[in-house]
Amino acid sequence: MRDEQQLIRDASAGDRAAFDELVRTKRERVIRTAFQVTGDLDDAMDVAQGVFMKLWRGLDRYDTSRRFDTWLYRVTVNAAIDMIRSRGAKGTLQPLPDEPGDLLAEESGAEARLDLGALQRAFSHLAGQLAPKQRTAFVLREIEGLETSEVARVMNVTESTVRNHLFQARKTLRAGIEKHYPGLVPSGSSGLSDRERDDS
Repeated sequence: MRDEQQLIRDASAGDRAAFDELVRTKRERVIRTAFQVTGDLDDAMDVAQGVFMKLWRGLDRYDTSRRFDTWLYRVTVNAAIDMIRSRGAKGTLQPLPDEPGDLLAEESGAEARLDLGALQRAFSHLAGQLAPKQRTAFVLREIEGLETSEVARVMNVTESTVRNHLFQARKTLRAGIEKHYPGLVPSGSSGLSDRERDDS
């Protein structure tokens, strides 16, 4: 079985079977990311189709000294942002993983799971209020789990610009949650998560 780098080399040399296998390994991630940015599954499928067409035509220009996933994320989010600009964002994002316990680390129990589910629904409702680049930065950092430095490389901006997009996105989302979902705001909250402190 060929590893990813071998698939990339073979596909860039015109091996269609290698390219098809590479698409199979990356398709879910591309569609998920496009869906999270555009908020629409049909749009995400269109974005993914365009991404893989571009990939087939331009894989020979991929710089193998850089991470392939970072390059693929960049192509995907750029196409998704173009889609948003052409028709406007929709206020829906793909839900977070089905097992809330995976995200809660040391927290457990039905109450914690209920709170996370409510937060997910609130976020999905409010996401359409974010500017495209704010939404993209938030998706890559908070949902995909990329480091700020990698988000910057994907978006082709500085880390400080990513932090600014994240600050504005969190501010908008927090204001929306406080207005429309006041029961989800913890009493006595400082308003900054550990991740937000890391990014500030």
